[in-house]
Amino acid sequence: MIVVKIKGGLGNQMFQYAMARKIQLELSIDRIGLDIARVNEDRQREFSLHHFRLCDSVSILEENSGGAVARFQEDLAGRLVSYFVAGRPEAVAAVREKKLEKLFGLLGIVQKDHYAGVESAALLKLHKNIFINGWFQNAKAMEAIRDVLLSDFENVQEMTREIENTAKQMEETESVCVHIRRGDYVNHPQFGVCTDAYYFHAMDKMAEKLEHPVFYIFSDGMDAVKTLPFSYPVVYDNPGHDNYESLYLMTKCKHFIISNSTFSWWGQFLSRSADKIVIAPERWCNGEDGYRALYSEQWTLLSV
Repeated sequence: MIVVKIKGGLGNQMFQYAMARKIQLELSIDRIGLDIARVNEDRQREFSLHHFRLCDSVSILEENSGGAVARFQEDLAGRLVSYFVAGRPEAVAAVREKKLEKLFGLLGIVQKDHYAGVESAALLKLHKNIFINGWFQNAKAMEAIRDVLLSDFENVQEMTREIENTAKQMEETESVCVHIRRGDYVNHPQFGVCTDAYYFHAMDKMAEKLEHPVFYIFSDGMDAVKTLPFSYPVVYDNPGHDNYESLYLMTKCKHFIISNSTFSWWGQFLSRSADKIVIAPERWCNGEDGYRALYSEQWTLLSV
């Protein structure tokens, strides 16, 4: 079994599941266990993957139900990270984590809190019990199994008539998803990157490329966003929507202006629009930017 540590918000949880799924397919491992102990302790986040179809072999693990091997691997990974990686500057931590990658692989562990390189399954072939922990924000890794993820991340709940009507309007127009991340990003020293000017500039760029674009605004701080002086007519997402409902609508848009957020990253990735234009911030964070693996060559990058 693959035991994957689930943590962070919905976008991060999707990356963690997707990496476990990729390894499962490569190694023909029978089951994936979602360890949700950490996200259950998070006062700001909640486990949200149950809104998706996922694969038939996935299960949610109760406390300590991952088995003795997984507990040993998790403890060992924690000790190695604590001694060699934790507390170092991001760039140093990433280098050290990368150097430990082969050792982790020999132990049946995938540990990537800092280094986002594409995972090699070569050393993991020695194991049928694998423990994985990290953020796994890597576009190439996800692109390799995109068709699988399009199926796994289909919603299991039926959408309301209001949501389906909006989705239909998006599919019939030159719809542009604009995701404005607020919440814990406001004044954040590392991730408080995207300015209002970035979004205004991106909307101007979309208006140059598209005839009669319709801008759909998504945000976790909609009250503040509604005060912004947009130069174009906009349609605001219903703030009463759950995160999986807003993500569903985002995927129905044809084009994207994303923030430095994994939530909007998944919106553009899961969109089936054949000719989508994606505008993204040229920087994902302040300081050492270790998130370049998230970027696609097809994106248009704008200053923030």
